[in-house]
Amino acid sequence: MANSTGKAPPDERRKGLAFLDELRQFHHSRGSPFKKIPAVGGKELDLHGLYTRVTTLGGFAKVSEKNQWGEIVEEFNFPRSCSNAAFALKQYYLRYLEKYEKVHHFGEDDDEVPPGNPKPQLPIGAIPSSYNYQQHSVASLL
Repeated sequence: MANSTGKAPPDERRKGLAFLDELRQFHHSRGSPFKKIPAVGGKELDLHGLYTRVTTLGGFAKVSEKNQWGEIVEEFNFPRSCSNAAFALKQYYLRYLEKYEKVHHFGEDDDEVPPGNPKPQLPIGAIPSSYNYQQHSVASLL
């Protein structure tokens, strides 16, 4: 992460930028691009540092199961006034890193549909524009 001056060493910074490029490409290929790095407590979140730390501890599921988000927060030196930092880290990890972790760290298949063929989704509470009348047809057994 950062040294006592608050800046990452050049090699770590280079790795972090390469990681961000790969992460952006991953999201772009899935149709979920992001343009801006999230911030916690007014400080830009080190997504590479977060990913590295969480995967070192066994991944998102294990960190959540053991409720270790509070421990991870302390490593990022967020302002004390940021009382929801652990919750924010968990949510940002879910949004930006969890699928990436499954594919790149655990080698799971990417179960998302490619952007050219999106899954049909309706807003919550929406009524479909077509109706399946066949669901009411009952075959006669006589």
